[in-house]
Amino acid sequence: MELTILRFFENMRTTFVTAIASVFSLFGETIFLIALIALIYWIYDKNLGERLVIVSFTSMAVNGILKSAVARPRPFVNGGVSRVEIDLPILSTMDLNPLESFPSGHSQMGAGILFTAALHFKKTWAWIVFPLITLFVMLSRLYFGVHYPSDTLVGAAMGIAFAFFWHYIYEKTSDKCIYYLALVFSVISIVSIIVFPTENLVRLCACMVAASICWPLEKRYIGFENATCAKNRIFRAGIGLVCVGAVFGLFSYLPLAFLEHLAWKFVKYFLTLATGSLLVPYLFVKLKI
Repeated sequence: MELTILRFFENMRTTFVTAIASVFSLFGETIFLIALIALIYWIYDKNLGERLVIVSFTSMAVNGILKSAVARPRPFVNGGVSRVEIDLPILSTMDLNPLESFPSGHSQMGAGILFTAALHFKKTWAWIVFPLITLFVMLSRLYFGVHYPSDTLVGAAMGIAFAFFWHYIYEKTSDKCIYYLALVFSVISIVSIIVFPTENLVRLCACMVAASICWPLEKRYIGFENATCAKNRIFRAGIGLVCVGAVFGLFSYLPLAFLEHLAWKFVKYFLTLATGSLLVPYLFVKLKI
């Protein structure tokens, strides 16, 4: 049944449809989403950006553990369908672990972020648009031949569950409770990379740990506020992207032996997230923008 569905999408492949699917698949790409969430955090709504960070990385920490524990081969591994080969800086189907099909991280990440946004806006249009985009994210992974339908369904369900869980926590509990829960997920992430030392889990663990440490520090010692004018938002976006890009790009100049070591990958993503959540807000306050 699942292979029949995948072959249906395989027969639909054209250059145009691949381009459309690539756009929707970006909603599950870590680098793209870090940039998107950062911009929301810096220039639109600090609280929403904070929630998106917590939802994304707690959800994906669990996703990474399940991927490593289940180790389900992707559809193209067994020759059931072919894979759409894309290898771009912000989107690639070529660097996927062949034994990390279940559950779909793109579906889970996309659903978590988009349903968190729907819960934030509380508008009819949001409950139409964001679930629809989630569906297209799921379908894009089937179209590419990198996930089974059950992978995307379970991934999306988990993302939605995390969105509603954290919405309840933010609405009904205190900052201290949120902080302790984030720490719990950080500990789970650290234990997971000891048991399953994969690149994907190390990257997610680094982001989760950085978020749980930097969030309370920013609230206590920096406390930047939402920008109130377009000029400040433009300045914030420019400063933030330059700072984060510089830290992330700095690791490209390290010797290859360093870059391939999982410990350095942890440092890379930890410092990138810490820069965006601590250094950049500090500059906003000092520059009064």
